[in-house]
Amino acid sequence: MMTMNDSDDIVFKFNDKIDFWLIRADGGKYYDDFVNNDYIGIRYNRITVDELNKLANENIISVDAIKDLMFDQYAKENQISIDNLPVNSRRQLTVHAKQTYLFAFGMKIGDLVLTPAKKSYKFALGVIVGKPYDENADVVQKRIKQMQNEDIVYPCSDYRKRRKIHWISVISRQDLPKELAWIMNAHQATAKLSIQDKSKLFNLVSPIYNYNHKYYLRVYTSHGGNLSMYDWYRLVSVLPEEKQKNIDLKADVISPGYLTFLTSNFSDLISITKVIIGPTAVSGGAVAIIKMLLNAIVGKDNLKKEGLVEWAQDVARRHSDNKLHNLKNKQECEKIKRGKLANEFDLEIKRQGKPIEKNKDTVVPFHLDDEDDDSKFSNKKKES
Repeated sequence: MMTMNDSDDIVFKFNDKIDFWLIRADGGKYYDDFVNNDYIGIRYNRITVDELNKLANENIISVDAIKDLMFDQYAKENQISIDNLPVNSRRQLTVHAKQTYLFAFGMKIGDLVLTPAKKSYKFALGVIVGKPYDENADVVQKRIKQMQNEDIVYPCSDYRKRRKIHWISVISRQDLPKELAWIMNAHQATAKLSIQDKSKLFNLVSPIYNYNHKYYLRVYTSHGGNLSMYDWYRLVSVLPEEKQKNIDLKADVISPGYLTFLTSNFSDLISITKVIIGPTAVSGGAVAIIKMLLNAIVGKDNLKKEGLVEWAQDVARRHSDNKLHNLKNKQECEKIKRGKLANEFDLEIKRQGKPIEKNKDTVVPFHLDDEDDDSKFSNKKKES
């Protein structure tokens, strides 16, 4: 179990192996279904996850191999030979095969996903915590019937091919990096989000993290972009002189008001945090404050892990007491007195986005235990 002396183990650790994905949820139609039931999915039910796993076991993972399976199944369904498949059907099935390949073999546990609501005015941000599985067909049909009877107030998808997700927050489209402007008009069910500077996306996850062995601390000032050269000097010079040369400070031109401190040393990160929060009676000082802030994002027990990626690989099931944890964190954070400089510039360690909303009630992202049996995700019936 982590103690206060575990230093930088409390900070999320990211690297370039983490990929970002767009999952459209049929243009946002199934946004509420995905968020309320903690999953993402695609509509291509023609072949099963078991069949895909068989390809993997035979070491023949490819788009063409999946396409051949789809061609064969379509031909059987329509009682025609593969040679007589219509051109349009071939073209459509090829697209389905590519999307299925990305969902089953391109994505991995620990990757991050964005799912848009209708009109893409907001996006749910989450981390993949499970392998692909086929939802039970009876469960899917039961939920659709409940929706038709208005027992469920949002559209329910008939997607059987799914992955479990831990939703982190809801992000406004204005907060997305400009490099991702194209996703507002994207038509693919699944798309990999490529961006040269991944820190722009990690900023959406947490205000404090380690990326490629460098620490990032994201701070908000209500002064916006209206900081003078003298203001910049004061923000840096308040730190001990021996630490100033180790710390960079940059402004976020996409989100005016956000400043990012960068350093390679964990002790420097603590020094910056102390400047922002000032004297505090919270036991453990700045390290405790960092834990408290990150606790509000993913839940107390997850902070025992080494970082978000390592944590996600061990995740299996959820708990229901996050509201209580989050309330205690919020109450503790409200007791913290900021330093003089923080008050003058109205500085705040602040993450972008809002808590996940389910069924119109604001809830806190769940926390998880240490069980890691991914097989529990396979063919598991969801409770309705």
